[in-house]
Amino acid sequence: MNKHLYDLRIKDISISEYNVVTIFLTNNSKFTANLSSDFSKLFCYPKNLIEWKSVRINEGAFALEWDSGFDIHFDQIIAIADNQKQTA
Repeated sequence: MNKHLYDLRIKDISISEYNVVTIFLTNNSKFTANLSSDFSKLFCYPKNLIEWKSVRINEGAFALEWDSGFDIHFDQIIAIADNQKQTA
């Protein structure tokens, strides 16, 4: 999949709980990641579920953005999801 990563975009997102995000990409793949262990210490990281739900897909559809100023690119989400899957 990495070979064509530059062709992909985020087409939808799902928030089921605080710290967890699921992205759906244009190739119909789906990745779910808990972002808390990697980013929760950042000042701009959303502090609660209300802030967490303020997520949106950025204009280029390659990243997620929160009202708090936190953002993350979909390739980072993929890497975190893959790592969490391997350690589960």
